[in-house]
Amino acid sequence: MNRQRIRKYLTDIATLPGDAAAAWRSGGSAEVWTEVRRRTVDRAGGYVRYLVLEADLERFRRVPPPDGVLIRRFAGPDWCSLGGLVSYRLAPTFTAALRAGRMCLVAWRGSEAVGYIWFSPAVEEGYENFMLPLPPDTIYLWQLKVASSARRQGLGGSLVSTGFELALEQGIHRSWMITSPTNIAAQRTVASITASRVLGSIRRVKIAAWMQSRYSPLQE
Repeated sequence: MNRQRIRKYLTDIATLPGDAAAAWRSGGSAEVWTEVRRRTVDRAGGYVRYLVLEADLERFRRVPPPDGVLIRRFAGPDWCSLGGLVSYRLAPTFTAALRAGRMCLVAWRGSEAVGYIWFSPAVEEGYENFMLPLPPDTIYLWQLKVASSARRQGLGGSLVSTGFELALEQGIHRSWMITSPTNIAAQRTVASITASRVLGSIRRVKIAAWMQSRYSPLQE
């Protein structure tokens, strides 16, 4: 077992109590199980399938934030300021992602963080557990999260819209998103902003330290 894997397991153990407590406050037993599963079952392996979706940035609908909410770029390093949105386990990953050139936008209601979105210029094995080349005029929508207290208020659409606008200013014309077929909320959020389509799927098999992924484009 290499040192990197050992560090991951030690981080899993050290961060579980705090993350489990935060998960209980935000979503009860289901969220606690999610934190435990990420450190046990998901580490052991399994089979997963993702959809690859492409969104058009040329004609997206601009969605202002809800009243009292401001969306700003976040540069860290204090992830604790985002409260329960970011787990102790994720904080080191997010810090490394910023250094690697990924962009994080955070929605604030006063001093409370109520949502965030991440964009990346690349799909990388170190973060996604697989690689997928992006077209040169494309940005990757990595993560989107809205606090339970701020859902059903249009905040997710505002975060996507703000990120798309910044990308368009940089000459980006398309966005790709990799998501589970069951993540209907994220798919609907993007679809409510602009036209989107399924490009293909990624299948990943993992058994302990061994992992293999394959991208299959949609046959048109």
